[in-house]
Amino acid sequence: MGGTDSHPRGLYDDFRGYRVPSEAELGSALQSATVVVDANVLLNLYRYNEATRDDLLGVLRRLDDRLWVPHQVVREFWRNRLVVLTSRGSGSEQALSAFAKQQRATVDAIHQWAKSTAAVARERDAWIQRVEDLYAELAETVEAHTPPAVRVAGGAMDEPVLQALETLLDGRVGPAPAESEWQKAVADGRARAGRREPPGYLDSDKVDTDLPEGSAGDYLVWRQAIDEVSRRGGDLLMVTGDEKEDWWWRHRSDFIGPRQELVAELAGECGAQLFMMRPTDLLRRAGALKLQVRTESVDDAERVSRETSRPTWSLAGVDALLERLETEGWEHALVIRAAAERGGRIDREAIYDVCGYDDDRMLRGFTRPAARITRDLQEDGLVAPDVEAPLTPIYAGAGAAVAFRIPVEMATILAGVDGEADGDGPVEQ
Repeated sequence: MGGTDSHPRGLYDDFRGYRVPSEAELGSALQSATVVVDANVLLNLYRYNEATRDDLLGVLRRLDDRLWVPHQVVREFWRNRLVVLTSRGSGSEQALSAFAKQQRATVDAIHQWAKSTAAVARERDAWIQRVEDLYAELAETVEAHTPPAVRVAGGAMDEPVLQALETLLDGRVGPAPAESEWQKAVADGRARAGRREPPGYLDSDKVDTDLPEGSAGDYLVWRQAIDEVSRRGGDLLMVTGDEKEDWWWRHRSDFIGPRQELVAELAGECGAQLFMMRPTDLLRRAGALKLQVRTESVDDAERVSRETSRPTWSLAGVDALLERLETEGWEHALVIRAAAERGGRIDREAIYDVCGYDDDRMLRGFTRPAARITRDLQEDGLVAPDVEAPLTPIYAGAGAAVAFRIPVEMATILAGVDGEADGDGPVEQ
């Protein structure tokens, strides 16, 4: 029984993916391996402060010809660049708007208090001045930490990130695959996502989107990286801003290494060793390239990692989505609200009841209107990039979806709004 190799084995011989590389090995990989970055790494250059951006670009430049970017990565960069640019200042705008509303509410409350207690005008005005000073200080702090605006319609001459990337990536981007190769890779990626094989199976909510690759985007990056390393020889170091479990072997909050399946796949195809780092790790290990990186840059990269790791829906975003769906005449707003009433999931049969559909109606492409509107709202800065899809199909094997789910935070928001409308108050979280 067993395989054809009957020689005695060691602890890692058949379990290569469980071996955690040492710091020395990671440093060596940084010095010699082919280094592939994903779209998140490139897009994060817009999210970092200027010093961090310069430090990361310095590390990438030092890699010279060992830096390589799959064609799919550049496709995703251009696809998402405007969304990231638009959203950079949206958080500040939302904070300033919230401050202004709270300031007005607080001042109104002071006026009501003064009337009800017959407080002297001097005392009332002193309290109002303290409130105005507090909110002015908060606004100054927010504005000081808001990145400078970049003209969305501008070219490379108008913004430093494009200028830097144009030079950095010259001759370092992979070619577009032939149409037949691309179609096969997309089919393979979608099949793997259905089997929950890494990478990218957590993007299964993109199946019904208008993206040409659907849920296969991560697999296209992976496939193109494998092909390039097979051509070059040597090992592969992937630097990714994607922190999901369909790339990483994680335990709680720790990033131990790449998924064991990916290690085995790369070794099986070309005998190469797979290493993975986040941008934070790359900056922290820049000493292996004889570069000094500011500690503040590592901290700033960690900040961006925290802010982008789990983007969530806001009340304003949910309201805007539902309003657009209703304005365009889609029943999906009813479905989303019904799913919230049911704890975040709605069965197929319930959708037919809620929408009044005939029994023979198909639900193929059902998520597309909500997905399209979500992308529009992201471009407008009303919804954060990479939030969970508003409607995700749930399958029980092959065949049609048996149910659809909405994001947990969306269900919580709608439950709170409905509770207030019913006079029950918000739901405790």
